[in-house]
Amino acid sequence: MWSPKGQTLMLLEQAGRSHLSLIDAIAPTGRLYVSGQDQAFCSEDVLNFWAYLCRRYRKRNLLVIWNGAAIHRSQAVKDW
Repeated sequence: MWSPKGQTLMLLEQAGRSHLSLIDAIAPTGRLYVSGQDQAFCSEDVLNFWAYLCRRYRKRNLLVIWNGAAIHRSQAVKDW
C-alpha cells in the first residue's frame, strides 16, 4: 500500500472471519489497477490479472515486482 509523502497510512480492520484479498499494479502512465475478492488469490487469479494487464498494455514492456509470497513462486506462475 502507499500514501502521499508525509501522511501515515492507516488501515482499520475489525477482527473476524471475513477476508479481503487485493492484487494491484501501477501502469507506466501512473494508473492504478486493483482487483479484490473475498477469498485468497490462487495462481489462476494472478495469471488472469496478468493476462488483463498484458491485453491492456500489449505493446509495452511490463516490470513485475514481487514481495516473495508463496503464490508468486507457484509453478503455474513460473511457467507463465
